[in-house]
Formats: sequence, C-alpha cells, structure tokens
Amino acid sequence: MRLTRIGVVLLTGVPASAPPVLYGQDDVPRVTLAEALDAFAENSPALRIARAEAAETAGRARQYRSYANPAISLLREDLSYSGEDYWEATAGLMQRVEWPGRTMARGVAARHTITGAGARFRADSLQLAFAVREAYVAAWLAEEAEHTIGQAAEMIQVVTRAAEQRLEAGDISGYETRRLRLGRIQAEKDESDAALRTRAARRLLASLVLPESSLHELGPADAIAGIPPAITAGSAVDALARRPDLEAAARELDAARARHRVANLEWVPDPTLSLAYKEHADGFRGATLGVDLPLPIFNRAGGAREEAAARESAATASLDLLRRRAELDLVDASDRYSVARERLEVTGEGIMAEAEVLLSAARVAYDEGEMTLVEFLDATGAFRDARLSALTLQAEAWIAWYNLLRAMGAPGEES
Repeated sequence: MRLTRIGVVLLTGVPASAPPVLYGQDDVPRVTLAEALDAFAENSPALRIARAEAAETAGRARQYRSYANPAISLLREDLSYSGEDYWEATAGLMQRVEWPGRTMARGVAARHTITGAGARFRADSLQLAFAVREAYVAAWLAEEAEHTIGQAAEMIQVVTRAAEQRLEAGDISGYETRRLRLGRIQAEKDESDAALRTRAARRLLASLVLPESSLHELGPADAIAGIPPAITAGSAVDALARRPDLEAAARELDAARARHRVANLEWVPDPTLSLAYKEHADGFRGATLGVDLPLPIFNRAGGAREEAAARESAATASLDLLRRRAELDLVDASDRYSVARERLEVTGEGIMAEAEVLLSAARVAYDEGEMTLVEFLDATGAFRDARLSALTLQAEAWIAWYNLLRAMGAPGEES
C-alpha cells in the first residue's frame, strides 16, 4: 500500500500534539505503533485522569506533612473609670509545637504516599498502553482479514459469472450453479461482516489514540510481521518485583504504618507556645511567655488509633492479595505467550505458504479443466480459512507478547 504523509492540522483538525498521519489508497489515516503510543500519551483522557489522580494523592500527602503555621495577635484595650482613662496593648506570637516523633512519622507517611502515587500512575500507564497495542494489532488483523475475505469473494464472483454462462451452454449442472450461487451469497455476507469489523477496530484505535480529534477511524501503518522475542518462563517470573502496582501497594503499606504511628502519638496533645510584649498606659511594659497544653481527658484519640490500625491491616492484606494475583497473572501471561509463539513459529508461516500454494494450484487446475467449479469453490474457501488462521496466529502471538510485557511491568520498545 502506497502511503503519503499529509499535514494533519490543516486537513483533519487533529490537535497539534498528534503524530504525523499517513493516508493510504483507502483514504484512511494511518499511524505507526510508536506514533500511536506517543499520541496516546498526549491525548488520552484516561491517562490524564490517572495522572491527575496521582497528582491529587501527592498533593494531599504534602499537605499532610506540612507544619502548623504560627499566629500573630495584636490587642489593645481602652478602659475608663470616673473620668480616668487607661489602656493596655499586647503584641504576641503563638506557635503550636508538634512532638518530634509525630512530625517524623507524618513525613515518612507522606514520602511513601507520594512514591506510591507515582508507581500507581506507572501501573495505570502500562495497562492503558497495552490496550493501545492490542487495539493496533486488532485493527491490523481486521484489515488483513477483510482483504483475504475480499480476495476469496472476488474469485468466487468471477467463477460464478463464468458458471452462469456455462449453464446457459449446458456445460455444467444446475446443482453446481446453485452451489456456486450460495457460495457467492455467503462470500458477500462474509465480506460485508469483515468490513464492519474493520471499521469497528479502526474506530476503537482512533478513540484510544486521538479521542478529541475529528478522526473517526485510524488504521495501522505498520505490518504485524515476524516472531516476537523469545523469553523463558523463569525470566518472566523474575520480573515480578518490577511491577509498579506491587511497588505502589508496598509504599501504601509503608504509609499506613507511618500513619498508625502518628495516630498512636495523637493522645498526647500538642502544646502551644506564646511569646508576647505588653505595654500599659502607666508605663509598665515587658515580655510574657506562655504554654497552652490541652488535657487529654475526654478525647484520647482512641477512634483514630483504631482507624489507623484497620487501614494498616487492610493495606497488608491488599499487598499479599495483589502479590498473589500478580504472580498468577504473570504466570498465565507467560504460558499464553509461550503457546502462542510456539504455534506461530511452528505452523504460522507454513500455513500462510500452504494457503498461497493451494490457491495457485487450484487456479492452474481450474484453468486446465482438471477441477470442477465446486472443487474450486472449496479450494477458495480452504485458502481463505488457512490464511485467516495464519493471520490470527500472528496477531495472537504479538498480543500475547504485549500482554506479557504488561504483566512484567516493562514499557516495551515503542514507549
């Protein structure tokens, strides 16, 4: 397919951050996988939401560790009695002083929360990037399947027209003609269904990559070819520690423990120190020093301690559960990839070659009169099914590879 690079902003209304778009002979805009991922990173609302949630969590954590502000007070009292005037003026500074252990624990909790928010965003990014890769491969498969089905349908139509002429001449039976007509009807239906699947796949890709543009369909510019890299199951499982969702859960547990330590210290109230300068109308002046210490009589922060302990327990269980699920996810992704890659390596290219040979041989046999129309119809169907199987093996292997990268917490070469 011949591709021509077109100015995106002038012709399509795509935002300036969109990648260069290619237009093929079918007038469908196309991008490479790397360009699709770049555009996704710039334009995806889901990714912006994940980024904003991470920023919200980090901002809340920074606010949690902030120290109390000092307070300034200015007071002047004007008094009078029996014609005599008197005044007092006071300027003071007050500061609530937190116990050092509590300040340190709040800082630790905030630091772990911020780190966990970043890891959570990376985990969301990997999941969303896999969705883009999967949609890209699915769009390629849909287009290739449509082309294959269309190629088979075109041959059936040609043979059917020839059969109509031969029927009039009495060279073939009515059964063969009816069989070909039914085959043509089914081929036309398959071709229409394939076109619908292609448009749906391209719309999904466009909605992920350029959701705010005027493009309704976006097709892949790269062919999904070759065999994905080999990787052993042991190497895949070793990557478990690199998963950002596990890192996020671990940091959330650390933050919950630190917040529990803060809650354990909250039963001791923070003192408030005050320093003031007072001046009287009679000339007396001087500094005052005060300490305000609430008494923990009615509120001993028992509920806060229980809440913090429950959150720590929940974070511990969440990490254990997530670690188990991540391990199963990684093992499952590794198994699926091993099977898909082996099937592609062993039979994928062979099926494709066999399908081409089968179609070529059927054409020659039909032209030489060694094959009936019905046999040629069956050969065309066999070619179509074999080629679709080969394309499906190709797509499944690459999707399994991208899924394994997601399970391993690896960004991939295109990112």
